Amino acid sequence: MFASGSKLVAGERHTRSQLHLDHERVLELLTRLAGELTELPLLRIYWYDGASTGPNPAQVALAYRPNVKLRLGLVTEQGQQGVDELIAHDLVTLAKNRAMSDALLLSGDDDLREAVEEAQALGVRVHLLGISPIRENQAAALVQAADTSRELTEGEVRSFLTSRAK
Repeated sequence: MFASGSKLVAGERHTRSQLHLDHERVLELLTRLAGELTELPLLRIYWYDGASTGPNPAQVALAYRPNVKLRLGLVTEQGQQGVDELIAHDLVTLAKNRAMSDALLLSGDDDLREAVEEAQALGVRVHLLGISPIRENQAAALVQAADTSRELTEGEVRSFLTSRAK
């Protein structure tokens, strides 16, 4: 969300410290899209991120939000690790437990394609969300595997992500 979103709103990739993410607005957008795409009540929003020494203040605030489950991978010198595995595990586990019939996935990583297909084999419809332009920001095989694909517009992304860079 940060890399693709910053390219869209600022014209170039910025670091997280150069961006402001309005968590309230992105949660509102995801809740609205879940209703529009599935016409079903929202189970919860799973928020995946990385942390090196524990959650930061924004992540702690998210963890206390109703209907939000914060899941953290590890951030090391090599980058973020374990987040895709958390997403894949939750997607398949919820599908196996019949806890959901539809999943919205905001990602572009081909590493998730196998979990998407496994969840689909268990009867879950997967709706892929991506940041414009999705052809540059999402793996083609992941887009092809999803049941539906929805591109977040520049206006939608600007509603929750702004650049602090000068």
